[in-house]
Amino acid sequence: MPYTGIVLTFIGIHAAAFLILLAHWVATTGMYPQAARAFADVYERRPIRATLLGIFTYGPLILLLLSSGKIGNAGVRLVVVMAALAAVLLALIGSAGLALRIGRNLCAEADPWRQSLRGGVMLALVLITPLLGSFFLLHVALASGFGTLLLARPWKAKAQANVPPLSAETPTPVPALP
Repeated sequence: MPYTGIVLTFIGIHAAAFLILLAHWVATTGMYPQAARAFADVYERRPIRATLLGIFTYGPLILLLLSSGKIGNAGVRLVVVMAALAAVLLALIGSAGLALRIGRNLCAEADPWRQSLRGGVMLALVLITPLLGSFFLLHVALASGFGTLLLARPWKAKAQANVPPLSAETPTPVPALP
């Protein structure tokens, strides 16, 4: 049974990728709800523009990361690797808007973090699908997330003013069981 270990390895890798993607999207929505809302709005209004901008800005950074082994200077190599890893993190943050956008369509009346969780589960399952999802759709989603982050500009105060604040509703008390 030498194949059992290989199968379990691939299952573990896909489960880890699923949890990592989901955790980044839900954490982004929880920590930066206004920014995640702005990202979802960009996905609603301009998804093609966000994807193309991401491909032309995020793509070269990833290609530079893949060829960083050929760089002779260790200091320059370290800077390239750090910049590319920062780009991947920013792409994950920006793609939280896609998870939120999908979650809005699945359950419009839920809280934003629940929408992000539901949309993130669906999106992560699509992105970890072997071959098509892992080799193509994951990279397109990350590139569009990077482009969405650039288009939404959450670091600008004016961009945050365009997004309405989240409602601070008081939770309804749960009746006690007899």
